Amino acid sequence: MRKQYEDIEFDNPLKKLDSHFIWETKQKQELKNRILTDIEKFEFNEQNKNLGFSNRYKKGSVIRKLTYSGIALLLLFSLFIGSAYISPAMAEVVSKIPYLSKIFHSEPINHTIWKELIQKDYKIVGVGGNGSHIFISIDGSEQYFQDVHEEVKEIAADILKANDYDSYKIKVERQIDRPVPPLPERDQAISEALKESYDHLIKSQFIILSHGYQYTAPNSDKVIINIDIPNNEKRTEEIKKIVNESLKEKNIDSYSIKVNKIDLAQREKEAKWNEIFDAIFEGLTAKKEYNVTGFAYSFHPAPLQIIIKTSIKASDKDAIEKVRKIEETINEFLNSEEIQNQINGDPYKIIIRGKNKQRLN
Repeated sequence: MRKQYEDIEFDNPLKKLDSHFIWETKQKQELKNRILTDIEKFEFNEQNKNLGFSNRYKKGSVIRKLTYSGIALLLLFSLFIGSAYISPAMAEVVSKIPYLSKIFHSEPINHTIWKELIQKDYKIVGVGGNGSHIFISIDGSEQYFQDVHEEVKEIAADILKANDYDSYKIKVERQIDRPVPPLPERDQAISEALKESYDHLIKSQFIILSHGYQYTAPNSDKVIINIDIPNNEKRTEEIKKIVNESLKEKNIDSYSIKVNKIDLAQREKEAKWNEIFDAIFEGLTAKKEYNVTGFAYSFHPAPLQIIIKTSIKASDKDAIEKVRKIEETINEFLNSEEIQNQINGDPYKIIIRGKNKQRLN
């Protein structure tokens, strides 16, 4: 039975895979053997199961061939990252993968740095980022920090360079444990009251999505109790009554209770975008060429607004070209069949803002 897709273009690069890669060290040899074995298993199963896979990219696209099963694309990224040398044949295949799709199918860069440092036995407390910096926290004494912080920074820099990330600055800090002050008595009482009311509501077969409280102002004693419930729950007054009773038992006053009804279908729909947003944010802030300094989004009002903050000035002679490149990079990623299948064709609008917050597109 002939496959439902034509993968002639994909066969040649895979056949050349073994001979065109230069494999070094035991680790890379093991990676090579594992990947080639997985590819062989996949091809064997494909031939014997007589199963076809739906096209995930347009006919004739190399990317479609890579993603018809999911495994090939992931293996390709393992190869791409696992080898210091890449053949012209594989370079051609990799070059046809949308930039943000590569980010989407890779682990976050802070995870990569964390794993590498932990594997090398450094005392790392955490690795994070804010779009312009990679922050690395080191545990241990001041002397230990002085001994290793330059090595840690160099390893992180090498990882960023290997991923062609040239925008992030690396900041290595020593973790200093500071005593956490105890909660004020009133806050502790509010927390206990909310826990008791939550337990009561759950036992009474209410579905509580989340609960918490916040002060109306920094120096105010008044708090707002927030309770999130599904939008099909009608017993809001009963919920308020149970929460109110728990608060009164703890002698809590000066508060209001706000019950928020959540559209679960909409929340699930929005949750599908989380990994997509992560890929867009990391991909655009990691490279200087995009001039991206921040990222935001809003589902309300519809359609979804994807807001890109940049350091571009409207007066820059190449401002139009820079804005076009950002739009093109995002659209290429979001309009791929893989992402469209995930978001079910949700409409979206890209808004690009310049250094002075002026809209540029």
